[in-house]
Amino acid sequence: MSIVDRFRKGELLSVENFFLVMALFFGLLMAVVGTPFQECDGWSHFVRAMDVSYGNVAAPVVSLNHGGGVAVAPDNFYDLDYKLTKPGSGEGYAYKNYLKGIKFSKEKMTIGFGEGIMSLFYYPQALGLFIGRVLNLSVFGCVVLGRLFNLFCFVWLSYKAISITPVLKNSMVVIALFPMTIYQAASFSPDALLNGLCFLFIALCFYYAYGVKEKIGYKDALLLGFVLALIFLCKYVYVFLGLLVFLIPMHKFGDKKDYFKKFMTALIPLLLLGIIAVSAAISALSSTSPAPSEVIKEVSAPAVSTGMSTLDFLFASPLNVFKILFHTFTDKFSDYVLWLNVLGSLNYPLGPLIYIVPMFALYVFGSEVYMTGEEVKVKDKVLCGVAFFLISICVILGIYIGDTRINFAGEYVVQGVQGRYFIAALPTLAFVLVPRSRHGESKIFNYILLGVEFVILCIAIYFLRANCA
Repeated sequence: MSIVDRFRKGELLSVENFFLVMALFFGLLMAVVGTPFQECDGWSHFVRAMDVSYGNVAAPVVSLNHGGGVAVAPDNFYDLDYKLTKPGSGEGYAYKNYLKGIKFSKEKMTIGFGEGIMSLFYYPQALGLFIGRVLNLSVFGCVVLGRLFNLFCFVWLSYKAISITPVLKNSMVVIALFPMTIYQAASFSPDALLNGLCFLFIALCFYYAYGVKEKIGYKDALLLGFVLALIFLCKYVYVFLGLLVFLIPMHKFGDKKDYFKKFMTALIPLLLLGIIAVSAAISALSSTSPAPSEVIKEVSAPAVSTGMSTLDFLFASPLNVFKILFHTFTDKFSDYVLWLNVLGSLNYPLGPLIYIVPMFALYVFGSEVYMTGEEVKVKDKVLCGVAFFLISICVILGIYIGDTRINFAGEYVVQGVQGRYFIAALPTLAFVLVPRSRHGESKIFNYILLGVEFVILCIAIYFLRANCA
């Protein structure tokens, strides 16, 4: 069928195709407009990607080009003069122009960098940096190319997810087109790959549960296990998305014997790659990392001086866990929602989008339709709710235990948790909120939705450009 025929039938005007165009267009703008290294942990991610671009492609299994505690970089690395620029001061514009005027040296050196690294999640960014150096582009050109390769990876995964899911299609588009989601994708953050993989895994579970596929084969089971294993390697707390496998009716796997065999097949990549993830975690905990020259926000002294670690404090009493979760949720929930629309290192607010984007997302969740004749089961909503709840708890407690620079035993409000951490699991929350039995599709609604998204992203680009000046 020709493109013209497909256009006449409306096949090229699908929601996923509009997403593809908008994500690439606005992602490209963000990659070019954004001042390098200003996103949260941007400098650290850049150093890791640079190290991978020089051949450290198998960490943590083996380091192919250097010993532990260091990273490889060009020997004019410190000429990059990394700094956090003040929004709207002209510093961002000047810093970009400076980076446009220098190029990476052909020679290389090692720098101190003791943090553990999972090379896999820096492949797209590293490839962009490598090609940029080969083409002898400026530092800014190499950064933009690394960002674009990361963007392409996220967009491809998200496009596949939106294409196959028979439920939450509009909601997934909205989440994938959040300004923060596109901003992360057009950066060096590994969260771009994480978000894309999580969207794909959720979509696969919905497709196998509610789609037209009547039989789940071994290849399907292996695909689910492989995608979930990659998610686990990136950030282990999101492995709770694996609960969504139980959305799929048992009869689609065959009899009980086939179900057990396919379930075990799905576990193979998770077990194998899980060993790698554990080794990476041990390596990261055993290494000593020099703190990057980023500003660490001041926090108050511990509310209670306990003389114990945060982990010991959690184990001291189950009541402590409950108090931490309760106080963190009640004190920080509004911050999480607001920070979903504050870019940069949480210093680039997007004006009215801070309120408009979450309100619009909730409206879309409540107006969602299903491209399936089956009614969504209450138990499936409960399962998705449990998955989101467990991920949220583990994110909060993981930050409490892992980031001891700003969290202390005795504090009941966890510092350092950001709204962007919940984006990967948001489709499961959307599934809980949407109506159970609204079927069919309204193309007019879809086009209005995409039009609003277009306006939102235009506003986001405007504020991003103003902040990066």
